[in-house]
Amino acid sequence: MNWQPVQANDIQQILTLLRQSQSPDTQVQRQVQARLESLNQYPDFNKYLVYILTKLLDEQEATRSLSGLILKNNAKSHYEKFPDDVRSYIKQECLSALGDRSPLIRATVGILITTIVTKGLLEQWPTLLEHLYSCLDSPDINLCEGAFGALQKICQDSADQLENAPSQPLNVLVPKFIQFFLHSHPKIRSHAIACVNEFITPRASALMTNIDLFLENLFQLANDTGF
Repeated sequence: MNWQPVQANDIQQILTLLRQSQSPDTQVQRQVQARLESLNQYPDFNKYLVYILTKLLDEQEATRSLSGLILKNNAKSHYEKFPDDVRSYIKQECLSALGDRSPLIRATVGILITTIVTKGLLEQWPTLLEHLYSCLDSPDINLCEGAFGALQKICQDSADQLENAPSQPLNVLVPKFIQFFLHSHPKIRSHAIACVNEFITPRASALMTNIDLFLENLFQLANDTGF
């Protein structure tokens, strides 16, 4: 889905509001908040927000991230009311921005992805986990880290969904996470451990099946000073 803003002036108006919302003046903040809320009556507003987050690479990171966080709040409040084309575009753009050069933007994209999962269920985004899984082996460390960051948030927020999904994704994901305990990049190791940690207390069957590998790789981390 190749959507573009209809008029450049529209996106400039939204950018102006996003910049003004960062003002220390509380009166300005209230006015901007009211204006942003009024824009929710226009379905394409959420497309503009994800466009700013994922496409405007020369815009300030704080403004791009704020756009994504506003979209996250909108999705949290009424994702089920988003038109199908808006949902599809948001999902598409989230996946396209997983490897953004900015850690802040990657984190914001991950927050948006997990919010959609908690609102829309994994079954309504059937390609998500497969796509994230495939990104883990990317030579692009930003893409690998972005995908792992999103997976960590999904494991934290939707562990029950993952454990009870008919497709049993944990049977594939957990061994992969354990494998990455020994990755050369400290941030990746940290994400991998955090993902598996969500399934220790509930004794997820996928973890119990791989408990020997889990313990073996965990013991190899005993002297790891990279965290």
